[in-house]
Amino acid sequence: MIFFNRKTYLADLLEGVVDIHNHVLPGIDDGSPNLEVTQSMITAFKELGFKGAYATPHTMEDYYGNDVETITDCFKETKKLLSDNHSGFLRGIASEYMMDGGFGKLLENGNYLTLPNNYLLFEFSYFQKPIEAEQLIFEMSHKELKPLLAHPERYRYLSTPDIVELKNRGCELQLNLLSLSGHYGTDAKSKASQLLESGAYDFIGTDAHKLEHLEQLKELKILKKQHEQLQRVLATHQAKLD
Repeated sequence: MIFFNRKTYLADLLEGVVDIHNHVLPGIDDGSPNLEVTQSMITAFKELGFKGAYATPHTMEDYYGNDVETITDCFKETKKLLSDNHSGFLRGIASEYMMDGGFGKLLENGNYLTLPNNYLLFEFSYFQKPIEAEQLIFEMSHKELKPLLAHPERYRYLSTPDIVELKNRGCELQLNLLSLSGHYGTDAKSKASQLLESGAYDFIGTDAHKLEHLEQLKELKILKKQHEQLQRVLATHQAKLD
């Protein structure tokens, strides 16, 4: 029991990992506001051990009207302005799609960006589950997309069994690493621990919006048993990106 209660640094696990959820592109959503912050964030990613990242700015009908063109243009311009060392860190782009009123049309028109191997990263509202969630997850699968739900532990209205049921319907799950610290509250921390222990997660992500999030990850200590559980998730994470 003493062995399993010992803590280790989360950062010890992150060497060579590629992040799939962050808001590092400048001036396109509520993440990095400018190129200087983007450069600082990339430096912090590297200090944590990450070897690369796919940028995933928000796409939300009523807040961030991003589409394939705006995200691609921002990515290309950012790569051009970054130093060669930092530019190579950004592997590619996708988006974190809000499952809102425009999500179905987006699927219908094919106006979306995916992570490697056709993973479509999406999120729910923090207030209530979308009425058509199961149908839209089915439609993604029907289009040979792989639905990937961002930070399921953060939706207070979803119980752990609710989240497992979504997984059973073909939805893969991405853990926000800071959820393990209590950064998003005790409910998110508790559900993250439960889902991690049950082996429900398929991917991890930083969901870093600013430099401070990465600095928090650098200082984050986790239980020894969580360290071992995360090792298994990270092995899956890397394999699914290859």
